[in-house]
Amino acid sequence: MYNAKAGRAVKAQDIKAAAVLLAAGLSRRMGERNKLLIEIGGEPLVRRTAKVYLAAGVDVHAVLGFEAREVRAALEGLPITFVMNPHYEEGQQSSVRAGVESLPRGYDALLVALADQAALTPADIANLLGAFAARGGNRIIVPFFQGLRGNPVAFPVHLAATMRAAGKNAVSRAFIDNNPQLIEQYEAADERFIIDIDTPEDLASFGKRIKPAASL
Repeated sequence: MYNAKAGRAVKAQDIKAAAVLLAAGLSRRMGERNKLLIEIGGEPLVRRTAKVYLAAGVDVHAVLGFEAREVRAALEGLPITFVMNPHYEEGQQSSVRAGVESLPRGYDALLVALADQAALTPADIANLLGAFAARGGNRIIVPFFQGLRGNPVAFPVHLAATMRAAGKNAVSRAFIDNNPQLIEQYEAADERFIIDIDTPEDLASFGKRIKPAASL
């Protein structure tokens, strides 16, 4: 297990990383509003999350589907690659697949990133990638906080490519659960990795738990 408190920080710039930002979901649990368009700290949630990864030196490939035009508009002006998932109603794994298959060659690490994690900071992402680099870039790094599994998860791109060629999905939760020998747990120093905003209750409690940082 890699411990964030004890580990040596390695900058994200030390490796070339891409984030597949999952921004295609139906947002059903939020009710009538698309959660990704709700403002957090003065800007849409999806934009705030994307800026965290960009500030950490990570290329962002945003997967769009539900309300694609509106979500894309919320990301206007950011240096992002957009990927359309025509099968977004089939669920999150369809967006993961669309994002992974669209990535060009040349990356070392792939981050499967949720677009509703407003609490994360660029330092969090850099430290996660530091753990990835410290393990030689050959392990799947899964963040945990006090026993709870979080996101994003960092994958070696070569592993994802090899498994895809074999007809397997290396970035699926089932693959991770069934291949513990490939996993390194990253013990996060705080709860930001396990916080996301899915429901009105999550939104209401967010400000009480974590005060959003100033605009990036």
